[in-house]
Amino acid sequence: MLTEQRYSTRYLWYVVFVLTVASALSYIDRQILNVMIGPVKRDLGGISDTQVSLIMGLAFTLVYNALSIPMGRLADRADRRKLMVWGIAGWSVMTAACGVANQYWQLFLARMGVGIGEATLGPAANSTLADLFTRASLPIAIGFVSASPFLGQGLANILGGPLIDYLESVPNVHLPVIGEVFSWQMVFIVVGLPGLLVTLLVMTTREPKREGRLSESDASVPAREVWAFIKSRGMLFFLMFTAYLGLSIQGFSLFSWLVEYYVRNHSWTRTEIGLTYGTIAMVVGITGSVFAGWLAGRMIAKGTPDATLRIVMWTSVGLLPSATAFTLIPDPHTAIYVLIPVTFLMAMPSGLMMTTLQAIAPNELRGQMVAFYLLAVNFISYTFAPSLPAVLSDYVFESELALGKSISGLAVINYTVAIICLAACLPSYRRALAETDTWYRKPDDAQPSIP
Repeated sequence: MLTEQRYSTRYLWYVVFVLTVASALSYIDRQILNVMIGPVKRDLGGISDTQVSLIMGLAFTLVYNALSIPMGRLADRADRRKLMVWGIAGWSVMTAACGVANQYWQLFLARMGVGIGEATLGPAANSTLADLFTRASLPIAIGFVSASPFLGQGLANILGGPLIDYLESVPNVHLPVIGEVFSWQMVFIVVGLPGLLVTLLVMTTREPKREGRLSESDASVPAREVWAFIKSRGMLFFLMFTAYLGLSIQGFSLFSWLVEYYVRNHSWTRTEIGLTYGTIAMVVGITGSVFAGWLAGRMIAKGTPDATLRIVMWTSVGLLPSATAFTLIPDPHTAIYVLIPVTFLMAMPSGLMMTTLQAIAPNELRGQMVAFYLLAVNFISYTFAPSLPAVLSDYVFESELALGKSISGLAVINYTVAIICLAACLPSYRRALAETDTWYRKPDDAQPSIP
């Protein structure tokens, strides 16, 4: 992370734009299945909600998380731009490959392939931003990029909902070589291939100079030293990651089943809920993420160093009652009004978490710390979040109409845990920040070693 700005403002925000587009694309490809649950269940032989949830979660996370640490190590020593280019190309091709899957196991394997490419983006993108922006300006930069889940979710709903409804109303499409494809298969192909164009955008950026290193060597830091660094701040990472695990589980539970919940419980079409929530996600979600970055940067500049985690704590306090109430409200339109502030608050933590990690890790560990976070938090949340509402509905409430009860019950647990853990870790975070300040010295100063 820079102590002073060394790049033109125009170039800095061009990089933010490019990384936001790339990240949004990753979430479109990851989340597009959520608007097609009904057609997929039908065309794959009437599979259950739980089986669908495994394609949504487990299939993706198996490979995504297995590769997170290796990709993080590459991001800490290799050309991050090239790493992102190859990753984007890979997941785009595999998303299109989902469109030629005709059996459950084929779709499962194709979804695993999507995870291979997407494991590259998080570590490389966040490490790049930390070498471009100062500590006070980094939160808003990452805030823009971290709005991508809501941008991607919004576009997936706005485009995917109407598209799947249209394709459901017309005869199946016949493609050269591939042959006849179902409606949902065509959607996968349509959203997958444009990702190859995004690789060209990433190629127009430059690899920045690495700042804040504790070692002059370009070799990867040995795993034992990475683990030693993590253990030196063990309680901080445990509390912080547990809090974000709760937030992430709840967010992905809602993202995964919101469209299907409105289709089943309120008889809305996929176009209606897709356009409605897609608009909310894009406008309100992006606003919330950017506002969180702006607010954190302003608070840091004015002398509140722990602003990132402090904001997330108060955000969680607001989400506990509002997110719990959302799926219990019988009137669908009233519930949508409640969903607006819920979306705004849900959008705030993601970028602040990445900012927090970049702020307390030396340069040669930044990619690996993001990867460690993805492994510790996203593996569990991505794997189990889509399945938890489905399992509760299938086996506890024994009704497909119980999705709302399942999501609300999870909200009580997840947000309570997040609030407690965030409040407990603030003192440790302030101490870690104070130590970080000693790393940014003149070249002739002695540098401390990694703990």
